[in-house]
Amino acid sequence: MMIPMIRIPGPLIRFNSGSLVSILLMPRSFATTSRPVVNVGLWRPVTRTHPTSVQHHIWKSVRFNSTKLSVSISDVGDTKSRTSKFTNLQNSNTTRNEATTSASTNDTGATIDVANPTDAAPKPKNSISTDMKRLLRLASPEYKVIFFALLCLLVSATTSMSLPLFIGKIIDTVKPGAEENPLILGFEQSTFYSGLAILFTCGAIANFARAYLLRMAGERLVARLRSRLFLKILCQDSYFFDVGPTKQGMKTGDLISRLSSDTQMIAKTLSGNISDGVKSTISGAVGLSMMCFVSWKLTLCMSLMFPPLILSSFFYGRKIKKLSRTIQDNLGGMTKVAEEKLNGVRTIQSFAQQQAVVHNYNEEIKLIFNNSVREGKLSGIYYGINQFLGNVTLIGLLVIGTRLISGGSLTIGDLSSFMMYAVYTGSSVFGLGNFYTELMKGIGAAERVFELMDSKPTITTSLGYKADNLHGDIKFSNIDFKYPSRMNSPIFQGMNLTIKKGENICIVGPSGSGKSTVSQLLLRFYDPMEGEIHVNGHNIKDLNLNDYRSRLGYVQQEPLLFAGTIRENIAFGKADATEEEIERALKLSNSYRFIHDLPNGLDTVVGSSNLTQLSGGQRQRISLARTLIKCPNILILDEATSALDSISEEIVMNNLKKLNKEQQNTIISIAHRLSTIKNSDRIVVLNADGDIVEDGKFNDLIGNSKSELNKLLKNIE
Repeated sequence: MMIPMIRIPGPLIRFNSGSLVSILLMPRSFATTSRPVVNVGLWRPVTRTHPTSVQHHIWKSVRFNSTKLSVSISDVGDTKSRTSKFTNLQNSNTTRNEATTSASTNDTGATIDVANPTDAAPKPKNSISTDMKRLLRLASPEYKVIFFALLCLLVSATTSMSLPLFIGKIIDTVKPGAEENPLILGFEQSTFYSGLAILFTCGAIANFARAYLLRMAGERLVARLRSRLFLKILCQDSYFFDVGPTKQGMKTGDLISRLSSDTQMIAKTLSGNISDGVKSTISGAVGLSMMCFVSWKLTLCMSLMFPPLILSSFFYGRKIKKLSRTIQDNLGGMTKVAEEKLNGVRTIQSFAQQQAVVHNYNEEIKLIFNNSVREGKLSGIYYGINQFLGNVTLIGLLVIGTRLISGGSLTIGDLSSFMMYAVYTGSSVFGLGNFYTELMKGIGAAERVFELMDSKPTITTSLGYKADNLHGDIKFSNIDFKYPSRMNSPIFQGMNLTIKKGENICIVGPSGSGKSTVSQLLLRFYDPMEGEIHVNGHNIKDLNLNDYRSRLGYVQQEPLLFAGTIRENIAFGKADATEEEIERALKLSNSYRFIHDLPNGLDTVVGSSNLTQLSGGQRQRISLARTLIKCPNILILDEATSALDSISEEIVMNNLKKLNKEQQNTIISIAHRLSTIKNSDRIVVLNADGDIVEDGKFNDLIGNSKSELNKLLKNIE
């Protein structure tokens, strides 16, 4: 029987939550084949849905005949695998046929998130060699500096390893029967000691150069890594902070820990630790060679300690890598708790909850303490075994060495040189073990940093085209949206809203109705699950996000003032702002008088945590001035005047209405207060489910006693 083969385009495949799966099928090509199974790859998702939105599946195979299509879906996570049967699939020429299916479950497979096929399968765990290669690539810009540092290290290590040989030869000059002022290595004693002084001076200079160059390379590396990582964090979208690679959201304290302690540990690994490893390798190789030169018999005896030492180092290093990652995670958690609680210290004090908060902080400290003690226990076992092996080996070498001296096959000076080389070589082997364990710690820290560097934002800021003109209508079309951290709570379902160019509109509704979400979507902090947003005919998903946002103005209810002067905070909105532009923005925001009444005026130092200098209303007005100085085409005010007194608010709103008429910029206000609502030309009312239940002019709505606006205002009162 001839069976048609159907290619299913990825963009037309969508998974819905629950047990139902909806698939849109578009025949692109038909062929004949006798093979009953055809593998179908999912090219890309139908929408830019966030990874935590729905269950994300991998298509394994498709079985079909002329009337029935069976799709086998494999999941990763809990123990589920689904086989869906799609019936009534006809070989027709229609462009789109829809089939709906219910899923059955068996005991194989598993569940995973998400709506992005690139994240469908779990990421394979990197091997140590892969992590190491990636870690070394971070140091590639400093290869030249590190190379010269290692050359200096070679000189320094060679100088140090020559010392036992010289000491042995010096000891042999005083053996019984030796001539007066004997030659040392064929040189007069004065010449020998002068050469030795020069050699040690060169070694000291090389050691200085090594330490300096490696420190410089390490500091450059950590500075570059921190800068890149900070930029990477700033370029992330809101999904990253809400959910993040940890699936629990990325908190400020944890990010600070990764930026500071983790990057410092990586720099230490790539500079000082690798230097120590190379030094141990060189010292061990030279020492072993010299030991063979002095006595191959004793060298063979000493080599018996190497296998157990290497084996213990290997297992200890792997354990310490996991433990180091855990400790770094604990440090991030502790920093996160400390940062959060210190930001809310006044709230904590007002509730007299210092002891409860300290208890929570102590829980984080306890985790670090327990894991650090565990690391100490492992270290104690490891170093205890190493010390025991070292001591037994040295005693054994002395016993065998004295017998060789008695037999006349070894001199006292040779034994002295050999024992010093044995100590040096043993220390080098122990140093290599320590290098390996410290390297594992560095890899553990690097995993946390790579986790951030590998996080690719679903909303990119630099791609897309730059529109010539965004001063036009704003249109929300069939918007479905849920926050990634609350996928079971839809905000909008099929929401439609059009805002005309130059309109002064106010969006009102009860708490949680989605008022602020409108601004979040318009600024493209999030993408809707379904639907599109157009500004002056441009789909905002196609625009260069940095350029697009630079045309918008956004003032939040709780504005953030950066550490610095008021002038610097206002100029943040426009770096090349003139004094006239700053003054105009201050007057529009009704900030001019109170700022100039301050002792230092515009040069008054403020900051995000410096709450005592400015009131909430003053901070809101400075934030408004910072936004107005960029003359935005679209101005979004999210409860931006909530902290202002009635007189100040009236002045600000009158200034904005005047600006709206002069420049025809669109003003979108989000408010609860009647004084703010009545200053808008158009009112859009949302209900608790995020649906638009009323849309009209303020006077028309307020004049209707049964209007949703009046009901809302009564509830607010």
